[in-house]
Amino acid sequence: MNLTDLLKSVEIDSIRHNQRQLELDEIDIKKIAYHSKEVGTDTLFVCIKGYQTDGHNYAKHAASQGATVIIVEQFIESIDVLQLKVSDSREALAILSSNFFDHPSKSMSIFGVTATNGKTTITYMTEEIFKAHQLKSGLIGTILIKIDKEFEMSRLTTPESYDLQQLFAKMRDREITHVSLEVSSSALDLKRVYHTAFDVVAFMNISPEHIKLHESFDAYFNAKASLIRNASKTSTAILNLDESLLVPLEEETEAQVVTFGIENKSGTITVSDIRFASGIPSFTVNIQKNFNTLSGKRIEATTFGLELSVPGYHSISNALTALVVGLVNDISIENIQRGLKNFRGVERRFQILYNKEFKVIDDLLLNQNNIDSCMETIRYLNYNELHLVHAIRGNNGPAHSTEIAESLTEWFRKMKVAKIILTTASSHVDKNNEVSEEELAAFLKVMKQNKIEVAFFKELEDALRLSVEQLNVEDILLISGAHSMDQGAKKTLELLKEIHPTVDDKRIDQVLENKIIGMDSFKVAGKTLNFSS
Repeated sequence: MNLTDLLKSVEIDSIRHNQRQLELDEIDIKKIAYHSKEVGTDTLFVCIKGYQTDGHNYAKHAASQGATVIIVEQFIESIDVLQLKVSDSREALAILSSNFFDHPSKSMSIFGVTATNGKTTITYMTEEIFKAHQLKSGLIGTILIKIDKEFEMSRLTTPESYDLQQLFAKMRDREITHVSLEVSSSALDLKRVYHTAFDVVAFMNISPEHIKLHESFDAYFNAKASLIRNASKTSTAILNLDESLLVPLEEETEAQVVTFGIENKSGTITVSDIRFASGIPSFTVNIQKNFNTLSGKRIEATTFGLELSVPGYHSISNALTALVVGLVNDISIENIQRGLKNFRGVERRFQILYNKEFKVIDDLLLNQNNIDSCMETIRYLNYNELHLVHAIRGNNGPAHSTEIAESLTEWFRKMKVAKIILTTASSHVDKNNEVSEEELAAFLKVMKQNKIEVAFFKELEDALRLSVEQLNVEDILLISGAHSMDQGAKKTLELLKEIHPTVDDKRIDQVLENKIIGMDSFKVAGKTLNFSS
């Protein structure tokens, strides 16, 4: 691609030519790279700054590998390569990538959702609605990247801007029409979705879970809020009015705003007649105010029923978000109802692994909102005793351990839970995520203060074995924790078959067959079709 065309909309502050002194329109670029190891002949290399590394440190290596143009925020000495200085190289990378792939996000209806909790579930719900309407759809998120019926595992919740635009281009080439995208706060902060033509954006909830990546809670909020504030006039923004911090954003965007609330009844959409059957909600949707679809059609005030297949009060908010995405994409109410009914949940998000003589549930429990949603849902279920195995999260500091422990003990008092099985899952975490002595001590201190009995195991399998041995008919076993519990579901189900020989082996094997997270890599590879080339 001609360099002049590639640089369209990129603001160049100054230029440092190499010895050849070529004009920009005389240079042809065949590749863009932001990792020096990806550089080859006729490559444009972009020096981006991350949380841990700075691409400027690799500019000389990129030049030695054949880079002909380097985008910098400060000039690099001693390299004979054309350098283009910009104020924000991450922003430049996003624009360059979109230009290079011929603006692929404009070819599809792109839905982006940000939230502390629920992003993955909402995108999966939306995907089911798209499928019910027989659309060719794509999904990009924490667990996987999906193009129609093919998928591969994700490395980041939201890919770097070049990788994201490349994915959009592949989706466009596969004739994908609708895409659901998880948008993390760090992705917004690091300009990964900059220059993406969103058609629908949503901001659902916020709690102080990822402040570590930002300067403060305000910075975290503003990063997420930018998805709404920067939405275009032709797009639709969805806001959850039950989150009071989100309410002012309705006046801070040029987009059409569609609001909803369960407690707050003042929005575009609200609900009534909420009923729970074994924890699974059904309810009436009330569209109170008219709004437009993306094609300009009018959605009139009306009411209709929705039945879900996943438990939890929080599932109502998730479903309402997916509902609005469907409506503004001109999808019929009947297909939206069918899609939401077809949605059976997401791995490790209050996933019911087994539901026969006893229940086994897998959830993350990463923050207070997550814990509240999980425990509130369990309260709607019928059971005798709740057994909890928690894999404590490392590399987040003692304060985070204390917060999680305090949130859990609040619910233990309400639900009359007197003990917890705790593990550091030492063999299942890398060095960066090991639990420190201080983090473990902080968690145990809260449990001791609240007179909660703790059975501690260093290894995950030992903790799970005790919990499965204790299971009786009508009990619930909840396994929880971050990445250190990713293999918990597989190990728990295998232990069920070993320790309780009367369990439904067929049901367990079915769950194991469909699992991706925590499974052996060669088995997962057999289920995926790699489309990265």
